Amino acid sequence: MKYLVLAMAAFYTLPVLADNIVINGKRFVYPQTEKEITVKLTNTSPRPALAQVWLDNGDPNVSPENISTPFVITPPISRMDAQGGQSIRIRLASASGLPTDKESLWWLNVLDIPAAAKKAQADNGGELQMAIRSRLKFIYRPTGLSGREQAAEKLVLKGAGNTITVSNPTPFYITVVAFVPGKDKALNSEAVMLAPQSTQQVNLNSSVHAGDELSVVEINDFGGTSKFKAKVI
Repeated sequence: MKYLVLAMAAFYTLPVLADNIVINGKRFVYPQTEKEITVKLTNTSPRPALAQVWLDNGDPNVSPENISTPFVITPPISRMDAQGGQSIRIRLASASGLPTDKESLWWLNVLDIPAAAKKAQADNGGELQMAIRSRLKFIYRPTGLSGREQAAEKLVLKGAGNTITVSNPTPFYITVVAFVPGKDKALNSEAVMLAPQSTQQVNLNSSVHAGDELSVVEINDFGGTSKFKAKVI
């Protein structure tokens, strides 16, 4: 076989790039009030590229043809010229069965399949190509939910040695990047995603105690970070 394309879906999950395809966001929020949202893709490569886009329910190993979601993606597969772009439209087909009192989460996948170089096509040798997948948060927000900007300030932190228990009483998904004591380094090594009305334990690099004040850094709706102060109880 002269050309080999490897779909490294389980091994490469980049936050904003699918090899040469640039995505216009780090996360996407779909308000129920919108008829559809648009995801813009740009091919920065000097070669054409093929992009496949789909949503999954949380399992990255399930193939797109075996996944069912309430959304319709148009087009699911598209060819982009070199330095060209493509607008992907995502529409909610039906809100039936979706929670109305809290957010729901899916994952947006963009698979970049680059074209082979002409020189390699004419060569008797071979070229190894990789189809690389980006996987980004896709959040559905029903009408009636308010106060997302201040939601992270309602997190409840309970410290016990090198563990902190974080409770999220809000209807929103909240991703905390760091728990920072004073001007020191972050106590956690990885980001923590808290589902609505959930509690999660987080292992820390050092201990915390009741009364400690931490800077909590979260990811906001726009993919940037917001910071606020919270006391451990």
